[in-house]
Amino acid sequence: MRLLVLCTLYLVAVLLSLQLQFATAANNSDTGNFSFESAGMQLYLDELTHVDGVVWALDFIDAQTIIFTVRRGDIMLFDLETRKAQKLTGGPAVHRVMGGGPFDQVASGGLFDVLVDPGFANNRFIYLAYVKKTPEGHALAVARAQLAGNRLEGLQDIFIANNASEEAGRWGTRLAMDSQRYLYIAVGDRRVGDNAQDLANHCGKIVRLHADGSVPDDNPFVGDEDAAPEVWSYGHRNPQGLAFHPETGELFEHEHGPDGGDEINLIQPGKNYGWPVISYGVSRAGTPVGIGTAKEGMEQPLRYYKPGIAPSGMSFSSTNRYPGWKGNLFIGSLNRMRLNRVVVDGHDVVEEEEQLLADWGERIREVTEGPDGWLYLATGSGRIVRIQR
Repeated sequence: MRLLVLCTLYLVAVLLSLQLQFATAANNSDTGNFSFESAGMQLYLDELTHVDGVVWALDFIDAQTIIFTVRRGDIMLFDLETRKAQKLTGGPAVHRVMGGGPFDQVASGGLFDVLVDPGFANNRFIYLAYVKKTPEGHALAVARAQLAGNRLEGLQDIFIANNASEEAGRWGTRLAMDSQRYLYIAVGDRRVGDNAQDLANHCGKIVRLHADGSVPDDNPFVGDEDAAPEVWSYGHRNPQGLAFHPETGELFEHEHGPDGGDEINLIQPGKNYGWPVISYGVSRAGTPVGIGTAKEGMEQPLRYYKPGIAPSGMSFSSTNRYPGWKGNLFIGSLNRMRLNRVVVDGHDVVEEEEQLLADWGERIREVTEGPDGWLYLATGSGRIVRIQR
């Protein structure tokens, strides 16, 4: 009886502690009053808008106009001058899926990344990554359309991952386009680790396409009858960040590991990044994944995180807006609810790393550098903010 009473008191104490933490997070998320210091700079968060839903990604139509996605399927335009948002029509039919793993009762999937074509002023192209219902289940798809006023026109799927299933989660779904208009698509392993080592499917890969969805002739596996020609790199688990280095143009990626083992990688054509054969993470039971942390012919990450940070969104700071941050890499963290500042020296990620906004209490889903040089963040609670000095 005494043991039962003690256990009950302990549970009550834990619940009260959690309630206090959530209340603190809610108070700290009063963005209008949130300021912080970093690298000798006094900074603050300017809240631009707060919508209902998970803001998954944002990009810029021009210096004044943001386009952003809400995971349930909304595509929005936001005017930075008037601070007004409007919903676009003509988007894809987004499929929602009930979670996966420990999130079985949570609706995940839906509408993910949005990318504005670098030649938008001439071609008006927008790219969207989303979950598409198929006869075999559902798959990651990328659609392209042209923006006309408040409507997307001519919507067309230019990529559908070739391993549709009923598995929920680990879609990946970041998009990036380089100066030559090659489109890179981060595709997760769909909770089947062996997918990532099977070159015949798209899952657990970085895919590279022309802007119209056709396959470039110089992709590393073109001509290999046992490989999908779209594959650029493989051995990835759940990549949710892609960013080009502002000076070298090299592609950086981050991905979720299992329990711990989240990674930052430098992506190179034809390389194998190891999942699920090697990993610095462990299973939920605490046992090693695969054969260990290294194997000949498999790439090592530039950095790994133990415990994990659940990374999402990634951007370099490339201008003089933040003198102390120029050239640094910024990564959103979902489970740690913070912004990680990573110092990059060429191909090396130096040991110095700063954890910012830990007291803000927000799951940072997206990090993007705007054409004005400021960094913009989007959160799981529907906030979009700008970091200013």
